[in-house]
Amino acid sequence: MILKKIVIFWFCCSLLLFGTEKEKLDNINKQIKNIEKKLQKLQKKKGSLLDEIYTIELKQAKAAAEVRRVKLRLVKTGREADKKKIEIKKLRRIVRASRVNLRKALRMLYKIGEGAYIKFFMRVDSFNELFKNYRFFVSLINYKADEIGELRANLLKLENLEKELQGQYEELSTLRKSRELKLLSISSLKRSKLNLIGSINSDRRSHVRLLDELKEEAVNLDKILKGELVQSKTGMLSAKEVRGLRGKLRWPLRGNVVSFFGKKKSTKFDTYIFNNGIEIKPSSSGKVKAVYGGQVVFTDYFKGYGNLVIIQHAKNFYSLYGHCKEILKKKGDVVTEGDVISAAGDTGSASGKSLYFEIRKDLKPENPLKWLRSRGKTR
Repeated sequence: MILKKIVIFWFCCSLLLFGTEKEKLDNINKQIKNIEKKLQKLQKKKGSLLDEIYTIELKQAKAAAEVRRVKLRLVKTGREADKKKIEIKKLRRIVRASRVNLRKALRMLYKIGEGAYIKFFMRVDSFNELFKNYRFFVSLINYKADEIGELRANLLKLENLEKELQGQYEELSTLRKSRELKLLSISSLKRSKLNLIGSINSDRRSHVRLLDELKEEAVNLDKILKGELVQSKTGMLSAKEVRGLRGKLRWPLRGNVVSFFGKKKSTKFDTYIFNNGIEIKPSSSGKVKAVYGGQVVFTDYFKGYGNLVIIQHAKNFYSLYGHCKEILKKKGDVVTEGDVISAAGDTGSASGKSLYFEIRKDLKPENPLKWLRSRGKTR
């Protein structure tokens, strides 16, 4: 009974594991298809600097998803190979035992000598004894014939298992090479992005062009915030409660502020840009946390902002988290203060790994430092 329960338990675990693996693989395949659609859409558009950055980042995301898919296949194939090794080991023991038994039988017949079966029948005193010995002899022959047949079947099965195991070893080798190539591809794409950003930051015309594109995308973001997102009513705060949050919100990330809210001048190109938010360079893990409870109303890539999360805290009060490496929440999720929603990254960024953070009240950007706890560094 205990053994039966153990077997059922492991069977259920294997089903659960298989289901989880299948779900992961399905999700990765969906991500890759979604990225491919976005890349095809970008190819049809007139290219901009932000589109170029976005294209490289999409290719990076696709390559990273393919690496995850290869890793899953490596784990699955490796586990199958381990099962085959155990089965082969067990079968070899059975084959070895069968060979020992057959050798013993052959040695016994050899000792009796030639014509053993004739001697066996001649040493009888009655017909009944002869018939009995005959039946015993036939049974012995049949038993050994069955044992020989079983040995042959096990040897064939062993040969097939060894071929399958060899095939899986070859598959593992191919998958490892594939993973290495995809990782090289990611490194190459990262260099391409750095080169592109380097050229933008060194060429005034490109720099000004990028600023114009960023302004255009900021307008597009305003349009989104003025649309259906404001209809959400989950966890709505009153205007008085919102005012009470000023200077009390937790910091979204541990790190230093490297770019501040407001008008900013480029001394290199003598150009100006108005920052709607701040940028924080992570000093530790890079975990991005919700500054207050609310509902996630946007999770997607947005040109100029990279992977962007928008949380609605009141009818017209939002916090925005840009340049995320990955997004851990989905649209519609309800979050509480301190929930990890993403990780800091460099998506859509021209200045490396950071978190771009905005506060919007009545749909207008406000200085986040006036809403966050008064600290030079995050707590």
